[in-house]
Amino acid sequence: MTGNHKNINPNFRRTPAPQYTHAEIVEGVKNRDAKILGHIISKAESTIDKDQDLVYEVLDQIAIEQRSSIIAVSGSPGVGKSTFINSFGNHLVQQGKSIAVLPVDPTSQVSKGSILGDKTRMDDLVKLKGAFIKPMSSSLSLGGVAPATLLASMICEKAGFDYILIETVGVGQSEFEARFMCDCFMLLLQPGGGDDLQGIKRGIMEMADLLVVNKADGGLLDKARNSLQSYKAALKLLLPNSMGWRAKAYLYSSIEHQGQLELFEALSDYFEYLNQHNRWSVLRRDQSIYLFEKYTNDIMHQTLLQNQGLKKDYNDLIDALQEGSISINKALTRFKEKLQDELS
Repeated sequence: MTGNHKNINPNFRRTPAPQYTHAEIVEGVKNRDAKILGHIISKAESTIDKDQDLVYEVLDQIAIEQRSSIIAVSGSPGVGKSTFINSFGNHLVQQGKSIAVLPVDPTSQVSKGSILGDKTRMDDLVKLKGAFIKPMSSSLSLGGVAPATLLASMICEKAGFDYILIETVGVGQSEFEARFMCDCFMLLLQPGGGDDLQGIKRGIMEMADLLVVNKADGGLLDKARNSLQSYKAALKLLLPNSMGWRAKAYLYSSIEHQGQLELFEALSDYFEYLNQHNRWSVLRRDQSIYLFEKYTNDIMHQTLLQNQGLKKDYNDLIDALQEGSISINKALTRFKEKLQDELS
């Protein structure tokens, strides 16, 4: 990195990436080698064709030894997602489970970069042998969860982790994006009594498999208990989801580590339900379709812009929009006409 970008520290120098053979990567994934897992997941985030091809080849070469339980942890900013994962992830490891954590950090609209700092809020978990943490960038994805996150979870499943926790950014449409990347959608909520229900969209409540009222400790404990009762009452008004599952709500304290056993048992019940009703394969099918649709859209976009005529038209229209010499409607219509001319 040369430091030419105005938002990048000119004194920063990139450390050369380690080089691994194909065989080393395959064996490293099988053995849960943290460095190699981090390496191949970085390739999953790359937009370079050969990097993407490598990821697909590695995934195809490794058989799934066991199915991982993929959990999306979502909720509004400040609800305590990272602290919750640090606490509950610790409990999972203590139960003899191996876990992979994929915290998705927001990407700057200005510099297009991410701090990738969620790992620093998991100081207990990062020290545990049974835990692997790989922060990822949202890559400006509208929903705050990049498609590469699903590829990363597939890699972690091939590595044989018992649980894979995806932490969403928690803004915009992140809950809807995350629903297509997981087996269990866990929604974290702030204590706040019944008034909290006014700020939660019905659609998000309907998507959640488990609701967790976090920060149920200290001066917020009574509020958390009141919130729990409000959420339980609201859940009774909702129909079971498409799988027939009816969401449940629980209290949790990341500071005092209260509610760990109850939540662990709730997760076990949920995944047992998926097994008994043969719903796991349906979820994985939907994940594959989601990934296919996301990446084919990217492929079509990149392929079209490799056409020099279209690329020039595209850039000219961007310039015209910046100058204010054309309306968005006219710009879209003109590009659509150019595209149709190229395809006809």
